[in-house]
Parts: sequence; C-alpha cells; structure tokens
Amino acid sequence: MRRLKSIISTLIGISILFYIIFTLDAEKILDLILRIRVGYFIIAGIFYFFVELSASILLKIAISRDIPFIEILKSHLLGMLYSNATPGRVGYYYVAFSLARKSNSSRSEIIGILTLFQGLNFLVKIFLCMISAIYFSEFIVSQESRIYLFLISSFPIIIVIGILISIYTNILNRIIARTPILNLILGYVEKMQYACREIEGGRIHRMILLLLIGWLLMGFQFYFISKSLNFDINYLAALMLQPLLTTITFVPISPSGIGIAEGGSSLLFKIIGLTLENGVAFMLLVRFNSILVDSLGLLDLRRFPTK
Repeated sequence: MRRLKSIISTLIGISILFYIIFTLDAEKILDLILRIRVGYFIIAGIFYFFVELSASILLKIAISRDIPFIEILKSHLLGMLYSNATPGRVGYYYVAFSLARKSNSSRSEIIGILTLFQGLNFLVKIFLCMISAIYFSEFIVSQESRIYLFLISSFPIIIVIGILISIYTNILNRIIARTPILNLILGYVEKMQYACREIEGGRIHRMILLLLIGWLLMGFQFYFISKSLNFDINYLAALMLQPLLTTITFVPISPSGIGIAEGGSSLLFKIIGLTLENGVAFMLLVRFNSILVDSLGLLDLRRFPTK
C-alpha cells in the first residue's frame, strides 16, 4: 500500500510538471537549461554544500552523541537525497536509522530530535515567509499571486502547531492510547517526546542561528542559479525567493512538491517581471543542483562503523 501511494504521488507530480511545461513554451524552457553558464552553476552547488554543512553542524548540536562529524554529514546528505523522492520530504527520516546505528542509540529518540529540528525549521520559515510576502507584495498585481503567497505563508504555521502539540503536550499520547491498533507505538512516541524535551534552550538558540545562516547561504545558491541562466535577479530577491519555494516542496502531494514548486516558481518569477518559463527552468535547475550535491550522501550506503 505504501509503495502504491508513492507511485501515485510520483505520477501526480510528474503529470503536474509536464502539464505546466507543455502548457507553457517547452522549447524555451529546454533552451534556457541547455544554455546555462556552468561556472555559476558549480558555484551555486558549492554554496549549497555549505548549507548542508551548517545543517549537519545543527544535527551534531541537537543529537549530542559521540558520532564523528563526517558520519553525520553523510547521513544528512543521503537523508536529503531520499527526501527528494518522497511526499512531504519524509524520506529525510532515514537519518534517524543511519545515526541510531552509528551510535547504538534509540531510533525513537533521534526521530524525536529530527521532528524538533523540522519544527524549528518551519518556525524559522514562518518568519522568513512573512518577510518574503511583504517583499513581494509591492510587485503583486494578480489575485492568484496573492492567494499563493497567503497559502505558502500559512502552511508552516500549521506544521509548527502540529509538531508543538505532538512534542510538548499529551494530546497525541491520549489519541494513541485510545486506538488499539496504535497502542504498540506509544512507547516510541514517549521516547521521542522525552528526547525533545531534554534539549536545553541554549542548544535550541544555536540551532535557530544555524537555520538562519543556512537561509543566507541558500540565498547565494539561488542567486548563482539565476546568474547561470542569465536572469537579472539581485541577491535580495534570490534570498526572498528561497523560503517561499523551499516551503512548497514540503506539500505532501508529490515527491518534494515536484510540479507544485515549479508552478509556484513560475508565479513568483512573473511577479518580479520575468516569464513563467524562466520560473520553471529556475526551479528545475535548483532541484538538479541540490540533488547533485546530496548525491555525495551515497557514500553512507557503504559499510559504516558501529560502536
């Protein structure tokens, strides 16, 4: 059943993407991609690697286990690679299985910490999406663009509320306890909650700081991707695009929001005076650039040390 759902969501995403491409000028999109300036594309990949380094440092702080940093980095990269192939990017939870094995720790505890990590990520995205919405509001002329900005700005709020309720209240526990089929996982959920609640405020502050640094670094990735396509976009605009386009990849309709993110990108590019085709080509290159870097995580599939 899970595999069937994955196949269906993938087909939905690909169908949306092909619909967008062939509704627009497919030949123009292909021409833009084939004529990229490779040097800028490589620089974008270097900045994205720095983003992944900062995220791995964040994991090191959060998990607080005696795991070599290079092992955390490999687990994180492969988790990011898997996340590109799953709706809602849930494939990232591979990291919990990888790090639990490397440290002989409880998977439930690390899953809980990763859930808190995602909660903080979305908490920062709420702030960033609001700033981005204000930035782009002066360019907005169409109602559909206003609706898009509102929905994307609201989505992280819903996620954060759900995560906070799950971690810091017993509401989820009560629901599980009253559902016989879910009773078996109650112990795992309690371990997740305990691990999250044990993280002190100082570590959370450092994690939020690293998330903001990651935003600034990914702004450079977006900027150099636009340069590789010869688009006239400054760094500030690229920085403001980042939270709105990365947030939509978490929408659990298709793997990593494929098709939906390209549609959102085309709308945002139209807002700033470029074409719909420019937006689709840009988002496709961002995906390809990120996947190339995250593919370094395949090293984690080699036999890794256990303690």
